[in-house]
Amino acid sequence: MYSGHNGRATGFFISEGVIWANYVTWQIAGHLRRDNYVEQARLNAGMGTTSESDDFWRLVGLYTRSSGSGSDSYEDALRRDARNEFPSDPAAQDAWVAERLPTGNRAWNWTSAEAQKNFRDTRHSSTRAFQHAKYSFAARDPESRGQRDRYPDASSRGPEGGSVVDRWSEAAKSSRDMTADGGGMLLVRSTF
Repeated sequence: MYSGHNGRATGFFISEGVIWANYVTWQIAGHLRRDNYVEQARLNAGMGTTSESDDFWRLVGLYTRSSGSGSDSYEDALRRDARNEFPSDPAAQDAWVAERLPTGNRAWNWTSAEAQKNFRDTRHSSTRAFQHAKYSFAARDPESRGQRDRYPDASSRGPEGGSVVDRWSEAAKSSRDMTADGGGMLLVRSTF
């Protein structure tokens, strides 16, 4: 719009709006599915907490119960790790396990294998939705959309030197840095 190409600017604003709508839609879907699997854990595994990390929820889906012995117990896995960490110190092993073992409202025990499988499926669906939201930003990269070829004058020099497309491309790359739990940092910089 600044360079007098109102049609192209309108197309850009529309595509930008579609990208942001896609991002918001996938974020909402991810959060709804997350609420769903947390509720499944509350009803079918006796969980009393809702604000845990994604790594914690992954463990809830992996192990049938948090305490006890056997290959389906998280405590058993912790004890194996503790023996590797402190091979000749049983007291240190017990302290290490006690520090990491979920207790109280963080403990779980699945009522059935099917309920645990449904939890895992819903959790994976939530994770995929957050990934789709994250990938929405990839569409913003002018190079990935072929902007240089379609709009050669879009690479004109800005007031500070350097191409406008290069600066937008760099900003888009910065905006795609997301964390595993779906959070991230968005850098917005404008120079006129």
